[in-house]
Amino acid sequence: MVSRRQFFSQIGQALVTNVTDAIEQIGLQTGVFTTESGTGTCKTDSAATSSWLRPPGALPEPEFLKTCTQCTACQEACPYESIRRLGPEFDLIAGTPAIIASESPCYLCEDMPCITSCEPKALRMVARKDVRMGTAVVSMSKCYISAGQPCDYCVVRCPLGTDAIAFGKDGLPDVQVAGCSGCGVCDYLCPADAIQITPAYFKGTTDAN
Repeated sequence: MVSRRQFFSQIGQALVTNVTDAIEQIGLQTGVFTTESGTGTCKTDSAATSSWLRPPGALPEPEFLKTCTQCTACQEACPYESIRRLGPEFDLIAGTPAIIASESPCYLCEDMPCITSCEPKALRMVARKDVRMGTAVVSMSKCYISAGQPCDYCVVRCPLGTDAIAFGKDGLPDVQVAGCSGCGVCDYLCPADAIQITPAYFKGTTDAN
């Protein structure tokens, strides 16, 4: 008897095979996924494209899409319900797992249940401190501190502490790029909406001013 997870895994693998047959090499151009032939996109809004992240330990995007079966195991394993499936507006990558940090970030669980639940190994085991889903970018024009108002959410509540974000000599939040996991907790908590996460797969540029 085929279990529910096996059933969806088999269907997901078939869908992924169809997608990867059409997309032998996936790239990002100005925030939009494109096929090798230049046809088809999964998102037309680059700002919206840069608002979602892959779960911790995700393989590089082309390999991830070939490996992920859309079985929902990682989604079910997440204790914070941070992982969701992308909707039909994402076209070729609809149904794949992602995190929208501004709505529910990754809290970097010590035991990484999302990774251990992934049977296809689209999520590979990685140490908590080495997770790299993206990089936080602070818009100083919006930051309360730059306007003289006290605020410390981004630094005090960061799961990785000052290894990822700390106050600089000028008193402003300073992202430590080498240590930032891109978990999105700072993005989620920032009352000024001054922080966004540039996803690891995104090859565009972000204006932090």
